[in-house]
Amino acid sequence: MERLLRLLVETRYLLRLIVTMTAFVCACVLAVYWGTVVVKARRLARKIGKDPNVIPRELVGRWMRLIWAPTVVAWCVQPWLAGLGLGRKTFWLRRLINPAQPAAVPGAIIGSLLAVVALILTMICWRRMGLSWRIGIDPGERTELVVQGPYRLVRHPIYALSILLMLGVVLAIPTPLMLVTAGIHILMLQIEARREETYLLKIHGPQYSRYRDTVGRFIPRFRVQ
Repeated sequence: MERLLRLLVETRYLLRLIVTMTAFVCACVLAVYWGTVVVKARRLARKIGKDPNVIPRELVGRWMRLIWAPTVVAWCVQPWLAGLGLGRKTFWLRRLINPAQPAAVPGAIIGSLLAVVALILTMICWRRMGLSWRIGIDPGERTELVVQGPYRLVRHPIYALSILLMLGVVLAIPTPLMLVTAGIHILMLQIEARREETYLLKIHGPQYSRYRDTVGRFIPRFRVQ
């Protein structure tokens, strides 16, 4: 009986350790992701002579930042809190699945792997964008229309991967606050994608219209011959 109890305790400790490590993986992925955004914004600003719309040039984008910026901060902070075991007794930061239970492990591992994959693919998309990479909309600016590489599959691969990254973190850290954070972030991406399409249609006209009609927004369109 004593051996069985010891084995049970060791198993619970191992499960909690695995779940904790996946939280730190997500924390590091988000640190690299948003750290790269900051570095890219600064470097690009030096190359093009202006900030790449970190602060949008139009009113709607600025109002959206007031909601979106705190959401991103909450997204980045929560994995660290989960990994350090802080706030476990708080409703909003308490996992919906006990990390010491076997059921918590598959989601944690899959979620952290999705986060890593999303980061790698996003970096490929950032590289493909080159000097056309922007964070917001400037109605008076005309950038090159990028339709090669990942953009041949979907119109907004960076946003699609951001959704995948968020869902991965939710799987790894399923707390009420993370679910709310995910809902707000994904809603903001949906709105921003549609706003960008209106802007691109205005400056690129028929070229973008043809592109929009043949390429999916977030999910590739596979046509059956």
